[in-house]
Formats: sequence, C-alpha cells, structure tokens
Amino acid sequence: MRTARFAELTGAEVYGLCRLRVDVFVVEQQCPYAELDGRDLEPATVHLWFDDGGGGAAATIRVLDDGGTRAIGRVATAAAHRGEGLAARLIEAGIALCDGVPITLGAQAHLEGWYERFGFRRSGAGYLEDGIPHVPMRRDPTAGDPPASPWRPRPEARREPLTAPLQGPRPRPGARTEPARGGEDGVLHRVVGGKEVLQEEDGVLPLLRTAADRLEALAARTTPGNWRAGGLLATRPEVVAHSPDGGTEHVAEARAGTGAWIAALSPALAAPLAGWLRAAAHGPVDPAAEAFARALLARLP
Repeated sequence: MRTARFAELTGAEVYGLCRLRVDVFVVEQQCPYAELDGRDLEPATVHLWFDDGGGGAAATIRVLDDGGTRAIGRVATAAAHRGEGLAARLIEAGIALCDGVPITLGAQAHLEGWYERFGFRRSGAGYLEDGIPHVPMRRDPTAGDPPASPWRPRPEARREPLTAPLQGPRPRPGARTEPARGGEDGVLHRVVGGKEVLQEEDGVLPLLRTAADRLEALAARTTPGNWRAGGLLATRPEVVAHSPDGGTEHVAEARAGTGAWIAALSPALAAPLAGWLRAAAHGPVDPAAEAFARALLARLP
C-alpha cells in the first residue's frame, strides 16, 4: 500500500491515479464530470493506493481535511483487481489516518451496506450526483477504533517497490519458519531460513482478507435462518431454513448423509470464520487459516 500527499507524488503516480479514477468514474460509469476538482492539490489531502505492478494503480482512495471532520472519497478499484479486498484495506487505512476525527463520505446508494461494515451510517436524505443515487454517510470515532496511523513520508519505500531478492525466497516445504513480528515500517515480517519475508508483499495477508470478504458476501446473499435437516425420507433429507418468526424456507434437497453437512455449513458460520481470517491477517499468520483461505477461494463462486 502506498501513501502520499500530492507534493510527494511522481508524475507517473499522478498519471496512474488520475487514469484509474477517470476509467472508473467517467468512462465505466458514463458520467462526464470534472474529475479533477482541485482538492488533490491541498496540502492536507492524503492519497492511498495499491500499485498494479505495471506502473498504474489497482485501487485508490483519498482522505480530505474538512476542518472538524475528514472526508474519504474517490474510492476506485480497477476492474481487473475487483474481488481482492483492496478497497476494504484502503478504507481501513484511511480510517486509521483520521485519528479519532469524524469522517464523512458520499456513498453510491447500492454500496451503503458495504460502508456500514466500517462503521459508517447514513446521515441524511439520498440525492442524485451525476445521475447516480447517493447517500450521505458519517462515521464517528469509537472506543474500538484501531490506533492512529499518522501519515509519514517514506518516498524511498513508496517509489521503489520491493523486489523479489529483497523479500527473500518463498518458504520451501520443510523450511524453518519463525513467528511473524513487526518491522520498523509497521508491516508484519516472518523469518524463513534466516531471511525476512514481507507478508504484506508475499500475498498471505491479502489472501486472508479477500477470503473473509468473499465469505461474508456469500453469506449476505444466502438464505438466512437456522438451517436444519429433516424431511420424510431419510434417503433424501431436506434442508430447511427456520426464521425467528416461525417461518421456513426450503434450502436444498440432499442425499443421505449430506443433509447434516449442508445444515452445519449455514450462514451462521460466516461471521466467526470471517473473524478468524481477519484476526489471522494481523499476524502471526496461522497456517491453518492460510490453508482454509486458499481452499475457500478455490471453491467460492
């Protein structure tokens, strides 16, 4: 993840961020509007983004200083990188940058529920912006907020992505792996064969976060309720979702012996499993969580 104020950006980085925002907001959403509004240049504005590995930006947000509040906006992810959980990680980092100050944003209406995951709540009536329904949202600081993560200029780390030789090799089967620990740059490291490997760079942490995001998204669109197997035929059990108000809804018809398995894997497990994955993403990484995340992503739609 890269973080910089405008004066710290290179010309190529400015082009990459603007290209992504225009591609998403102007071209993809077919909204001809003044994308460059002048606020990128403000000394207090902080830009956060992920490099796409080819000189462009994979995802980005910006954090504005509005005096007594902060504002998060220009949340954009390149089509090729959607589903990787990059936007969620940027929002979490943006919240940490705000250090206990209320945060506002204008959310596209269909994303209101997504922003609620991060503590934002609707703060007014919906409105149309460039023909797209939006809702105003606000997030007030809470006791459970992450510790402040003030912006610190690190141009040498930001402009020179780590290369494979600097990261060290990936662990070989049977290689000795020591517990993860925090580096001076605040990123978790793990030691393999005496060499430090940045977990943020080797893909384990994004993998865990992405698996948690996908699991929660799947549960949100799955039949809710307490799933139970039953039915008149033991050889063809029926899995039924029972709601708190006494209603029922058919979920699936299973073969003998699999009805209980389907019922056990109901959406009720999504929250604790996603919580386990997110906790593992803060390190040290649990090998079981990594294995579970890989198996889950290989099977989820």
